[in-house]
Amino acid sequence: MSRGMSRAYYRDVQEEILVDDEWEFAEERSASNHSISSTQSSVYSGLEDLSDMMCNMPENGDPAQPLSTMSVGSSDSADSADSADSASPSSSWSSVLGKRKTEEPPDNSLSPRKSARISDANIKIHSIAHDRNLQAYFDNKKISFGVQWLIAKMVSYDVLAYEDINIPDLDKLRGTNEEATPHVAKVFACQNSKGEEEGFFVKEKAVLSPWKELDREHEHALAMGDSFDGFQRQADGWYGGKVHFGATLKAIDKKTKTPEYRIQLSPPELGSSSRLMRQYGSKNFLRVKVPRNILNKPQHGLVEFFSQHFLLCGLVYRAFYAKDGSVFLVATNYPTGCSRIPSHAHPPPPSLEDYLDWHNPIYYNTAQSVAKWSSRFALGLSNSVPGIIISRENIMYLKEEVKTDSCTKDPGGPDMTDGCGYINKIALKALRELLQWDTTPTAIQCRIAGAKGLLILHPDSSENCSDVPQVWLRESQIKVKYPETRKLSSGHLTIDVLRSSHMRSPSRLAAETIVNFAENGVPHSVFIDLMKEGLDAIVDGLLDWDGPDAMYRLWQTVARAGAVVGSRLAREAGGEARSRGFAIKDDDIEDDDEDDLNAVIEIPRSIAWWGDEVSGCPSSLEETVMVMLDSGFTPRDCPVLAEKLRNVLKTMVDNFVQRYKIEVPMSCVGWIVPDPSGTLAPDEVQILSKDSKFRCPDGTESNVVLGDVLLTRHPCKLPTDTQKVKAVEKPELRRYTDVIVCSVQGTRRFADLLAGGDYDGDKAIAVWQPSIVSHFKNADLKYSHPPDNLPENFHKNTLRVDDFLEQHQGCKFDDVIPRLQSFLLGGLRDISSVGKYSNLHDVAVYTLGYAHNETSFAIFSTGAKSGLTVLPEVMKSDTKLYHKRSPEWKECGEEKPETNEMNAQRPKGMKEFVMDAIMSHARNHRDLKLQQVDSTFSRHHGHRDSSLEKPWQDAESRLQRVKCNNEHAALTMEMELSKIRKHVEKMREEYRKSIRRSFSGLKIERRQDILRSLARDFSAAPDVSSFLFFSSEEVTRLKASYAYIHECPNFTGQFPWDVAMRELGMIKARGLGPSKTVALGFYERFVLTRAAFN
Repeated sequence: MSRGMSRAYYRDVQEEILVDDEWEFAEERSASNHSISSTQSSVYSGLEDLSDMMCNMPENGDPAQPLSTMSVGSSDSADSADSADSASPSSSWSSVLGKRKTEEPPDNSLSPRKSARISDANIKIHSIAHDRNLQAYFDNKKISFGVQWLIAKMVSYDVLAYEDINIPDLDKLRGTNEEATPHVAKVFACQNSKGEEEGFFVKEKAVLSPWKELDREHEHALAMGDSFDGFQRQADGWYGGKVHFGATLKAIDKKTKTPEYRIQLSPPELGSSSRLMRQYGSKNFLRVKVPRNILNKPQHGLVEFFSQHFLLCGLVYRAFYAKDGSVFLVATNYPTGCSRIPSHAHPPPPSLEDYLDWHNPIYYNTAQSVAKWSSRFALGLSNSVPGIIISRENIMYLKEEVKTDSCTKDPGGPDMTDGCGYINKIALKALRELLQWDTTPTAIQCRIAGAKGLLILHPDSSENCSDVPQVWLRESQIKVKYPETRKLSSGHLTIDVLRSSHMRSPSRLAAETIVNFAENGVPHSVFIDLMKEGLDAIVDGLLDWDGPDAMYRLWQTVARAGAVVGSRLAREAGGEARSRGFAIKDDDIEDDDEDDLNAVIEIPRSIAWWGDEVSGCPSSLEETVMVMLDSGFTPRDCPVLAEKLRNVLKTMVDNFVQRYKIEVPMSCVGWIVPDPSGTLAPDEVQILSKDSKFRCPDGTESNVVLGDVLLTRHPCKLPTDTQKVKAVEKPELRRYTDVIVCSVQGTRRFADLLAGGDYDGDKAIAVWQPSIVSHFKNADLKYSHPPDNLPENFHKNTLRVDDFLEQHQGCKFDDVIPRLQSFLLGGLRDISSVGKYSNLHDVAVYTLGYAHNETSFAIFSTGAKSGLTVLPEVMKSDTKLYHKRSPEWKECGEEKPETNEMNAQRPKGMKEFVMDAIMSHARNHRDLKLQQVDSTFSRHHGHRDSSLEKPWQDAESRLQRVKCNNEHAALTMEMELSKIRKHVEKMREEYRKSIRRSFSGLKIERRQDILRSLARDFSAAPDVSSFLFFSSEEVTRLKASYAYIHECPNFTGQFPWDVAMRELGMIKARGLGPSKTVALGFYERFVLTRAAFN
């Protein structure tokens, strides 16, 4: 790559620009004196005039559009917006902050667009990656945002400097995102990445590749023009907001008083969507992940850092929300010193005040604390799928089910239906058709307008006969209020679906639930027996190799154990996986390898757990075992399969023992909803399923649970967090399936007894296992009430929104936003307190007893959501008393801390702790089962598989026959076989060098990349274009066969399977008799049920 640019070239560029009569330049360019300059030293020194001229250059002959006057379009007409402003307090922040009379006109003189300029000393700028001069060239050459982002990413890692960019190289990067982004690595890194074979990895690349989606958003915004109203669902089903632009915060290792940080950008990925991203576009949002080691520092200064203005690719980003170690930034129209917006900024970004006002207008939400107002931005960021649009007149409002005779001491209050409204049948059917659900659900978890929570089927049959979709919302669901005079956009009126109702049976008990059950009377032996039964089921099921259907049963058992089919569907569903009922695991940013510079450059990389479509070898152990089984291999005669199955078994056994997830056959988990009929008594629930999935004590299965049942939910910290009730079946509730219906009778919301729950999407575990339920006794309800002195241990920021506005009346918005950000970014403060108190609670329970008064601080884990902060002196005192090394049972399977401190000890005189008993028996039983595993596998020794050797042996026999008839032809044939042999042997050596002992310690994506590279090289050679005796298909088969023969002395060698799994499987299947070739898309959807075999 050429570094920099010659002066002669600069002169040519200047002369070319100056003679272009379509460009008009202002003689005075004061903007250049107030611009945000790049943090990079630049070879553009002396060219400020040129960059100023390019900044002010009209596009296509039109006058330049000033950045400070641009804002995102809205569905509201200008007239409606004006009328809304004149009728009531403006929804715009441009007016004076604070309370003002409705007839008072907006004070435009205090608009932030006329307030603080870049030159203001109080404006702090942090440049993530930006060069004002280069941005002008990007705009002039119409360089796509994707290309600019990838360049900025390299700059953020110091892999590239803006001044090193050769301007002529930008011509190679013109075009759409999809066209241009693949060339970035080649232009700037001289990366000769290996191309992937055509037709392979199409689905994998489509799941996370963002470029086509970005182009669609850009085209949509341009096509909509002034009528733009977000990237909502279109007639063809498409909707936007699915591209995720992320970054990671890195601490700069400097010994300074104030911590210093930098932001390093990540490759954008296709993922889930959210309301705010659908409204404003994917590229207007940046999510910065903050590593745990930074969050846990006492004086991290994160709120101050993220209160700055962030400059990236020609736009100013501002932080507006923080939660769970992530900070969300939004692009704004804040001036950068250039009078035109970047060419990629379509739609133009809003002002920060307009953005905040669109989602959560502060003037209409004053009757709450500022902390609560700030937390509502999470609703707009929730992963959701846009459903149908409900017109405003079809959004009805319900009164809460309230018990006026409730006891004032009940912490749950009298609100019996908190978080749950109604939806009619036609709307549910429309959602089913739109989102392609198998059945019409009873309930959905969603967002609509300013509301959140569950919507369940309306109980009135007359409402369900309507052909107009309608919803009914309760006051408890309304989190954000909008003025009646404002015309809501389609983004507000869309039902944003998070997920539909579903029920899983059986369920598993976590450690804290086991402790709760044991402390409420369930004998330890019950859990020990369940643990042993669970281990027996795992091991015996995977060692059942006898009988005509044995391999089919083994295939099905492995598929269930590894959740293989669901994982496949979740990978393909991408961002819609949750709404369609699939689960996806998140990556841990702490595992990022910052020394892997290839990760900084956009080259083809694999997605976790996707198989290699070139070799046909899956990524996960479970899928690999299944692929080998359905090709005809068995663990008895295939050492590689036996070794993989053995690893699957050992992993499952270890995980079962270490995680304490005990499966209870007679149990289920599902949403809890309030009784819409009012027929359930205070101690009654209904648990009804669409199919017969519930195990009964007599061994049969049913679709309804009847009799005594335990209900609990996470977190299960207090004795009363589990309640024994009676499961019944009511005719009035027969339509409410796959949910747990709870009574609305009594003086307290039933869900509140279950760890302070409500009905906005909380799940409960129901257990009707006789050995558990018969011994369980409900705890005294006094434990559900917080101690009288509990508030004395906390500080609560009670500043209300109306008081906040009053305090800042007459202030400019730019002067107020830092104070507002201190609330919006409150999630960065005291981030470790909840987790720390959870650990302190474990020690207190272990050393003092479950029902001891001192264990009541578990309630803090819910208080944190209400803005509670533990007083420093209380934190210090509790830490001194309970900050000890965890009990030994809790460290089982975890990496032992490097300390000589003893584990917390159970005081003598207290009865044995249930988890200690389970740990002891689990270890002993695990050892017995692993001995059984070792004994089973040791009885079966590997042998050579003649079917896999046959293709190569046949070729050699054929060569001998040719030699007898035509020596000259035999030489050619022998040369071709020699090329195949040498290539395989060469690749075997490359494999040995690449797969070292440390290989298994690499991240899964890195392991996949290495194996895929080897498989591509194995597949690519030798060149068969000159071969006379063997076709390409025959060569593929011969390579696989010889790879197996070459590796055969090492019976458990992985080389032939890692590079030619598919071909070896085809050889084996043909060798066993009739076989059927199946397209991969069909195969990945195949399942075996128990009914398929005896």
